Amino acid sequence: MMGKKFLHYGLQRSGTNFTESLLKKNFRVKIINRKSRNLPRHLPLQKHFRLYDDKTIIPESKYFNNHLYQSFDEFESSLGLKELVDGVIIISKDPYSWLLSYEKWAAKCQWPKPDYDYVEEYLAFLNKWKQFSEGSDKIYFIKYLDLLTKPEKILYDIQIKFKLIKRFRLFKKTITELKKVNVSETFTNQQKKYYVEKMYLNHYSPSKLKEVNSHLHEELMEFLGYDIVD
Repeated sequence: MMGKKFLHYGLQRSGTNFTESLLKKNFRVKIINRKSRNLPRHLPLQKHFRLYDDKTIIPESKYFNNHLYQSFDEFESSLGLKELVDGVIIISKDPYSWLLSYEKWAAKCQWPKPDYDYVEEYLAFLNKWKQFSEGSDKIYFIKYLDLLTKPEKILYDIQIKFKLIKRFRLFKKTITELKKVNVSETFTNQQKKYYVEKMYLNHYSPSKLKEVNSHLHEELMEFLGYDIVD
């Protein structure tokens, strides 16, 4: 039986590889923008595509694009797909853990020093997907932390929402049960503890925490299910 067609999106260091692996391992689905396609970064189909309106906060030239969208239907029609997708999964981390990882990634990739704060990308990206979700029931947000702490529930919720067919009676839920994917490292209990116990906050000085918080939107954080840390 042909699996349902999905897209997944998230900024780098949000858990897109882990999400793709979980979906493919557990359900009969086709991930249209799967990592193995290695799509050009400026295309709307690419999983890290900067779909937001403000094109001045794009980290590196290969991500630059001039696409502007008013709705998800408009976005989907720009993908050039023969058939509409059945669902879109948006994966995120909380802004504090994400920012630290993203800054390291930017340094590793030797991106040019930005004239804006990286957290502005986070807000623009997720706000645009939030806007899209207000006009489409295809879009479903998940949190990376939830995939680590309650994977069965998240997978079950996805199964019910999109009426998916499971591959196995029980969910394959942990990173150690999955084939290692490029970029993502083998997950350990210590790494899980880092997120669950919010150990990443130890890397924030009061001034840096204040700076990050100055950009955060309370409405978006509440929508995503994250707290603003004082």
